[in-house]
Amino acid sequence: MKRGIIFDLDGTLWDVTDPTWTAANEIANKYGLPPITKQTVMNGFGKDKESNAKLYFPTVELNKAINLLKETSLVKNEILSKTGGIVYNNLKSTLDKLKDTYDFFIVSYTSDRKYIEIFLESSGLSEYFTDYIASGELNMKKYEAIKEVINRNNLKESVYVGDTIIDKDESNLAGVPFIHARYGFDKELNSKYSIDKIDDLVSILENIFKTNLN
Repeated sequence: MKRGIIFDLDGTLWDVTDPTWTAANEIANKYGLPPITKQTVMNGFGKDKESNAKLYFPTVELNKAINLLKETSLVKNEILSKTGGIVYNNLKSTLDKLKDTYDFFIVSYTSDRKYIEIFLESSGLSEYFTDYIASGELNMKKYEAIKEVINRNNLKESVYVGDTIIDKDESNLAGVPFIHARYGFDKELNSKYSIDKIDDLVSILENIFKTNLN
């Protein structure tokens, strides 16, 4: 039976708050718009492009704000291509422990799959991941992208690991168990399964799949 662990990216596998903040303010300054706070950037992780466009550039008409967000993403990708992001501790060792039992996937709300590819390349973890979807690029809801990953990879059992209430809700809509990464951006969620660090996945997955399969 093929099992999959589907991961959110920001706040689950790595932290790119500072590069995102830098990029957003570069664009805001370029067009004479108000500065963007770091908290605003943190509040945007896990949201779709329309929500982030309104959050980052509230004084601008939505279509223009979406274009500004695209420019922000390009600048952010340039920064991350050079510096990488902060990959959470022990991610590689955890994947090594799990790789013989599970396949790994990424579903992110990003509107640019290159962003996911930058994570894979800069972290040196590309060999671990079977498939990924940038749902914003395809105008898909996250739950639709989770289902797409499950269907096209013939997964019989899967979980979604994420850090926000949106991740939890989309996981529920997709009909898969949700694991809350409490070290990410939403610290407190009423979730059946949660982890305080990435290493905790090993034991909690044993519990989830034993419960589901027996």
